[in-house]
Amino acid sequence: MKATIGNVIRLWFGADTPIRHHKIKLNPLLWAACQRVSQDFKAPSGALVKERYRKSDKTSFAKAVLEEMDQTEEPEESLQNAY
Repeated sequence: MKATIGNVIRLWFGADTPIRHHKIKLNPLLWAACQRVSQDFKAPSGALVKERYRKSDKTSFAKAVLEEMDQTEEPEESLQNAY
């Protein structure tokens, strides 16, 4: 599964189903990034629980997750390029 805004939204905000659990198992780095971001994320709308997030809140969350993934990947890539 590609790390896209839509996929992050479906993974994090989607209904709790066996298919979602399977996607979480197949994408542990993406899921871990979602969990890290969720600890400090403040919705732009001011919603306090994810069930009340607007579409723009979910999009902001997904963008934050993708940025988190980019930041965690960069050190590994720079180490690989050094050799």
